[in-house]
Amino acid sequence: MQYFFTTIHILYYSVSSEMIFLIIRLGKFEAVIICTVIMVISFLFAINGEKRTAAVSATTEYVSLPIIMYHHVTTDKAKTGRYTVHVSELEKDIIYLKENGYNTVTVSDLIDYTENGEPLPENPIMITFDDGFESFYSLAYPLLRKNEMRSVVSVIGKVTEKYSENEDHNINYSNLTFDQINELYQSGYVEIQNHSYDMHLSTATGRRGISRKSKESKEDYSNALTEDLLTVQKILKLKCGILPTCVVYPYGAYSKETLPIIKKLGFKSTMLCEERINKILKNDPDSLYNLGRFNRESGISTENFFSRIINKGL
Repeated sequence: MQYFFTTIHILYYSVSSEMIFLIIRLGKFEAVIICTVIMVISFLFAINGEKRTAAVSATTEYVSLPIIMYHHVTTDKAKTGRYTVHVSELEKDIIYLKENGYNTVTVSDLIDYTENGEPLPENPIMITFDDGFESFYSLAYPLLRKNEMRSVVSVIGKVTEKYSENEDHNINYSNLTFDQINELYQSGYVEIQNHSYDMHLSTATGRRGISRKSKESKEDYSNALTEDLLTVQKILKLKCGILPTCVVYPYGAYSKETLPIIKKLGFKSTMLCEERINKILKNDPDSLYNLGRFNRESGISTENFFSRIINKGL
């Protein structure tokens, strides 16, 4: 049926008015013959066009990219859980990745691949740390740097300001300061991204993460989200000379209006909490939005955790 309508379309636009008048003047038999020939030729063109389209689609270059999502790291096994891993678990993960030939990439690498066709390394993987806990600086960063692995850290603007302005620093709960962020960024091993200014903390106001609140107008939501995200951009640019390119959704929560706003603000990527392997298309920047990630919780062996990812299609 699709071929039929494609053929009619081609026939309509390819037959000149003079030919139509000629067909009308001919006898019924000759007219049928001519129309049949035209229909067959058009039909073959239609099939050939669809085959070419399918061939182009099938040969589109892409890479499969798993993204690992960590949060807090601890030395106290009693404090481990769904979003807190023991430092020994993190170390085993890093060693596993290194021994199995994985190469860490950042959002900047993905942008270069999708916009400029810059090649990615074999077996790419991304390691992310949400919330910007100070435990990353003290426990995770030394392990990553020792093994020459890069990572992406998304920070919450408001708590970064808080811990940059007071002396209350405890590895169990405190967050990165601007000085620490700058040091991490300058090392070349850590990329800093946007995890909202205070929308991560706004559940009590009826908003989950950066999603639109119930009964909130589209205009009010756009203004609120824009102000929040640009506040992070402003303070990181001012304090560290960093301009994030990716929004990491707090709780993975968002609304249908979220992505258009984020694109308009110039962000080139977003990350969710949905567990799936990402298909990053060469020369297709839109494939960097709403990237899935695998949460690394404590209590699961390194082998079992990564086998779960492999079973997802890595």
